[in-house]
Amino acid sequence: MLEAAISYLRELNFVSMCLRLLLAMFGGALIGATRGRRQHAAGMRTHILVCIGAACAVMVGQFSTEVLGLEGDPLRISSQVVSGIGFLGAGSIIVSHHKQVTGLTTAAGLWASACMGLAAGVGFYECAIAMCVLIFVSLVVLNRIDKVFIKSTTIMSVYVEFDSHLRMSRLLSGLGKLGMEVVSIERMGSDTEDTCGYRVELELVKPKLTSSAALGLINTIEGVMYVEELRY
Repeated sequence: MLEAAISYLRELNFVSMCLRLLLAMFGGALIGATRGRRQHAAGMRTHILVCIGAACAVMVGQFSTEVLGLEGDPLRISSQVVSGIGFLGAGSIIVSHHKQVTGLTTAAGLWASACMGLAAGVGFYECAIAMCVLIFVSLVVLNRIDKVFIKSTTIMSVYVEFDSHLRMSRLLSGLGKLGMEVVSIERMGSDTEDTCGYRVELELVKPKLTSSAALGLINTIEGVMYVEELRY
């Protein structure tokens, strides 16, 4: 009985079509909601559209060969979806005027969601559900682990705009007094008569000094006009 039901759902019919689209919609909504809560470019609606669109694309290929009898590779459409989703993912990647790159995780999530939609569309339900669980774990559970154990390192990179009329030694000595050791420094960003920008890699040697607290302390150094943490 169970095997017959599974076999029926793997065929392309009205019931399996609705189930595949609903599965793609649910998976896209679940993954998209985790991004939308953090105000990322691609939220719930974007992920839903990507998933159901991918599911529809692979079903169109299956319908063309199995029902209409057209010759060709039914997976050709789905392969174009995987490559084409890169354009949408690229739109979520933002490079700020300080050369800070954001949106890579969102772009990767869109690509993975498209693959999840393809699995749902072709009737590979187990893979679609497993993909949904793994993407959710990667974006939610592993994000917390990443923040606690990986990104809580004592090394941080900051972009600093400094008064060009003052000596660099003032900035370096100020950082040292605040419990931060300069690992590397290079010119970056602003370069005018009044201000110059630097990318500074720091080691927080002062005990219990957090990155957010460090940014506030750097702002107090005489000559510092702007400071921002760089995340890649």
